[in-house]
Amino acid sequence: MLVWIRRLVLPAIAVCVAVSAAGAFGMPSRSGPLTGTWSGYIAGNPGSGVKRLHIRIVIDARQTGGSWRISATCNGPLTLDSISSGYHHYRRKLARGATCAGGDVDCLKRVGAGVYDSVTSHISGEYNSSGTLRRVTT
Repeated sequence: MLVWIRRLVLPAIAVCVAVSAAGAFGMPSRSGPLTGTWSGYIAGNPGSGVKRLHIRIVIDARQTGGSWRISATCNGPLTLDSISSGYHHYRRKLARGATCAGGDVDCLKRVGAGVYDSVTSHISGEYNSSGTLRRVTT
């Protein structure tokens, strides 16, 4: 009887150790629907005077943050503020040396194969913009 227990326990321990090691060293983390790199154009309402801008957004695997980039001098990190009505609200911060204004909020929502980005301006509602971004594949 003791021989059978040894034969079962030792392989069971080996399997547990192997599964734990695989999880710690090689298995990718789970990611959400916004995870990845997205690129496209955002613009204000016609007649608002808000320019059409190309934006690139990267969202981390946990969807808690990432980065945004409009140009080499207008970019920085994103931090998740809240989630409501299917939107993830990310606050734009500025990278060191950035020459544009930060503080806008990118409200991202997955729509089909793309991501809808509704930008709430830190200045006022008349400077809000929006657009649909496409996944960047590398």
